Amino acid sequence: MIKRMTQMGFGLIAVVGFAATVQAAPAKFNHSGIQKGKVIETCYHSPCSVAKFVSYKQLNKTATESKIQVTLLGGSREWEAKKIDWNRSPHKVTVNCSYKRPTVQIGSQKTLIPLNDGLGVPGVLMVDAELYLYACHKFEGSIEDAVRKYGYNVQDDE
Repeated sequence: MIKRMTQMGFGLIAVVGFAATVQAAPAKFNHSGIQKGKVIETCYHSPCSVAKFVSYKQLNKTATESKIQVTLLGGSREWEAKKIDWNRSPHKVTVNCSYKRPTVQIGSQKTLIPLNDGLGVPGVLMVDAELYLYACHKFEGSIEDAVRKYGYNVQDDE
């Protein structure tokens, strides 16, 4: 194949350069769902966790990661209730969108989200995982479906 390409005027450097370009494709993240006033909720158990987006800011972006800060007004509601009990003031959450080290950070507490098709996400991290998937991919659905769709295989090695 390389011999034929050389005969056609292509050099080996062009082939190697093309391969390097393909591997360096930037990660795809979709922050378009983060709209002021958008409400998301997780009902893993009662009470359900509710969050309303107040603002969004891009902090850093590389070929493999996108770090954002969202300001959320948190709240909760009982399983069958429609009334939401909103917190008095919003809080800031830093989300690091990454296929290798996805994290959600509130204050100094940084949490790795173990998105994988093995043991998966423990119940205590469901709210963080669903926030991460919505903020990074505009994804609403099961975590298992998101893991398959986006190809996550993150293990919590700590």
